[in-house]
Amino acid sequence: MLQLFASSLGFFALSLALAVNAEPGPSVSIPEKVSSNILKRHPKAQDMLATQETHFGQKLLEVSFKDETGQEILELFTAKGHLFTNEIKIEDLSEITPPVIASLKQEFPNYELQRAELIVNPNSVGEEYEIYLASAGKNWKVAIKDNGTILDKQQLNP
Repeated sequence: MLQLFASSLGFFALSLALAVNAEPGPSVSIPEKVSSNILKRHPKAQDMLATQETHFGQKLLEVSFKDETGQEILELFTAKGHLFTNEIKIEDLSEITPPVIASLKQEFPNYELQRAELIVNPNSVGEEYEIYLASAGKNWKVAIKDNGTILDKQQLNP
């Protein structure tokens, strides 16, 4: 019985690790202008990866990298290579606004929150969240406004 419990617990931990580290989309190349911009501000930046995302109606390039302390940083760049804003990892998931939680409960009953990122619009009012969750045995990436309006949802590969 104990062995069954231990193996079930191990499987759950592995599933959780895969869900948290699931890639939201294919990596794309980082334009030289963007990498130069990052290296000016973070000369020891490492492990740069980029994906395409849409926030506030704009197609943006999200670049993740590790700074000199090893901390992961997420920055968003415009098509012209200018820094737009950064994504802030939400450590305390209870800080997500109630309308967002209500929308997630309606769209994904019995969901389990994996990770959340906050994107603040630098040009206007408003915030968007990038939510990673598991529901009904599937992993999802959800883009949602702070008022609870779901903008996009993508099923992720485990």
